[in-house]
Amino acid sequence: MKKISLTVTTLILLLLVFVPRDASAASSTISVKLSNYIGNKTSFNMTPSGLYKVSGTNVSSMARYDGKNRYEVANNIASAGWKNPSTIVIVNRDAFADAISATPLAYKLNAPILYTNAERLTKTTEKQIKKMNPDNILIIGGTKSVSSAAEKTLKKYGKIKRISGKSRYAVSQNIAKEMGNYRQAIVATGSIFTDSASVTPYAARNGYPILLTKKNSLPTYKLPSKVIIVGGEKSVSKKVETQIKKTSTVQRIGGANRYEVSANIVNDLNMNANKLYLANGSIFTDAITFSLLAAKNNSPMVLVKENSLTSPVTSVVKKQGTYSFQLSGGTKSISSSLQKKLSNEFYLKNNKDYQLNVSNGKISIKGIKTFGSSVRVVPEKYSTKNVIRVNGKPYLGKMNFAVESGYIRPTNENIPFEDYLKGVVPNEMPASWHVEALKAQAVAARTYSVNSIGKVVPDTTAFQVYGGYNWYTNSTKAVDATKGKVLKYNNQLISATYYSSNGGYTEASEEVWSSALPYLVAKADTKDPKNAWTLKLSKTQLSKSLDTTKPASWWSQTEANANQLKGLKNWILKNKETSASDIKIATISDISFSGKTKGQRGKTASVKLSYHLKNKTGSYSVNKSTTLSFKMTELRSILGATNLKSTYASVKNNTNDFTISGKGYGHGVGMSQYGAKVRAESGSSYSSILSFYYPGTKLTTN
Repeated sequence: MKKISLTVTTLILLLLVFVPRDASAASSTISVKLSNYIGNKTSFNMTPSGLYKVSGTNVSSMARYDGKNRYEVANNIASAGWKNPSTIVIVNRDAFADAISATPLAYKLNAPILYTNAERLTKTTEKQIKKMNPDNILIIGGTKSVSSAAEKTLKKYGKIKRISGKSRYAVSQNIAKEMGNYRQAIVATGSIFTDSASVTPYAARNGYPILLTKKNSLPTYKLPSKVIIVGGEKSVSKKVETQIKKTSTVQRIGGANRYEVSANIVNDLNMNANKLYLANGSIFTDAITFSLLAAKNNSPMVLVKENSLTSPVTSVVKKQGTYSFQLSGGTKSISSSLQKKLSNEFYLKNNKDYQLNVSNGKISIKGIKTFGSSVRVVPEKYSTKNVIRVNGKPYLGKMNFAVESGYIRPTNENIPFEDYLKGVVPNEMPASWHVEALKAQAVAARTYSVNSIGKVVPDTTAFQVYGGYNWYTNSTKAVDATKGKVLKYNNQLISATYYSSNGGYTEASEEVWSSALPYLVAKADTKDPKNAWTLKLSKTQLSKSLDTTKPASWWSQTEANANQLKGLKNWILKNKETSASDIKIATISDISFSGKTKGQRGKTASVKLSYHLKNKTGSYSVNKSTTLSFKMTELRSILGATNLKSTYASVKNNTNDFTISGKGYGHGVGMSQYGAKVRAESGSSYSSILSFYYPGTKLTTN
């Protein structure tokens, strides 16, 4: 059984001015600041289940590799991945097949790929080579691709080696031979380069050559035992696949188009896409050199359109929780509008723990990025299928994490009001209780909080305890069955206060808050179980008589009931000894209660005690005696509502202590939760329960 909240109301409640609302307000939203189950923390985990994304300005990591032309783009990509490589690979600017085949070898050699014209070495590329100062230069293709004149210029910057062949297919085979032994190979069409460009990061990282084939005939290759065919049967026919199967185990990765193929490569090969490289599916030069940088950084590369990711790639981003995007080419390759969209959101991976931390007033997600003073996490769609756990507790909908007094303070934003109540009712009343009692609780909670629609409320007993998506069948049924129903008096929403137990007698509102409300009256409650409790306060609070020679540490160690009397001590410092830095209560010589409220509770309390003041030297001196008088409700607040559980109490003077005995738990104004339980179990409907505790009110949806 869940522990019932002691009380939901404070003095503020009765001071609120309630304004009538339509039942349509029940379809609106409320936001809840979370502290009750979160506490004050500078670090905790959040775990999304379903589709959640981080939303804001520049929340994802973003970089673009641009240039005036394909040579500059290749140079900038090279500069990003290599500083002083020992080898540089040179490929003809239009020889896409050679560049693709060369990528796994370039990765093995830890060499960037640069472009040149066929006739002569491009000046832009020559400048990049000079800056990188390599020892070796590998030319891919024959002299028709990279001329002898270009080779002559290259010799000024390093030792030259050339890999060529009679055809693109022969070049790919010769590159494969240069790579040495390999246990798998990639087979792709030599006519359509987008499919093979997407697989190059995987092939390069794993040391697999990319062998090019014609659509309907496979060149004479010595194939390893395992082969991955990239592309559908329109690229590499079934006939070629059958031929490969004679010597090798085959896995084919296809798709409806180049974008789907690139996405399927990531999915089928289980590539980690936390960081994703994006290349325009129509600009092959950027894509090929970019794929090598992706391989170097152990990330996949996918193809996109200028203004959209396309749905297959979007699915990868959502599934993998991609939080970093690297873009190849200028805004004609990948538009600024797409870049902005990607920059302002990223998806979180399903069921992965993300650690939130705060430092120097900024929030970070460990391993991803540091943000500003807040970060917002939102579901793809508000649904019970999309749940976010914060410090282990589940919540629906949006969650904003902000820095508050140095701590991370989550706010569950814009929760549909009825769903909010489903998270309140089982945390205010055990969901295992009778459904009629739960219905009464649902109406009281709804009436209490309906005026806070559109506002931010706490999740504590200072308002109502909210447990997020902590729903139970019984309590959810109670909320649904009473949807939109509230209590009114003279067509005004009432102050629907409630508490745990009244000890057999409800209290009048004016006895607690000085505001007399006609529906919050004192009367006998025969159904309340009259839960009894006791509180003992020792007469001697310090174990020895006053000794001015003792240090402050000694005094603190000898206090017997420090927790119970902390509030009393603080009251004296605030109201009587305002110039003192500290006091120690020595003895309690008398406690008495007098008067009687309309609810049969004590009206006032008198406490006679002695205490010592802390002097300027740090020791305690001057034994003072005083008699303090309080309203009983004030004494309860001073001693702590969990200690002095109610004011329905009496006190007994014993030899060594005062024993306070009482009944009930809470202020006693409005509905007793235990009383509602017993009434429901006795056959009362929720409407009759509400009529008893809020007499004269009307249950309505208007």
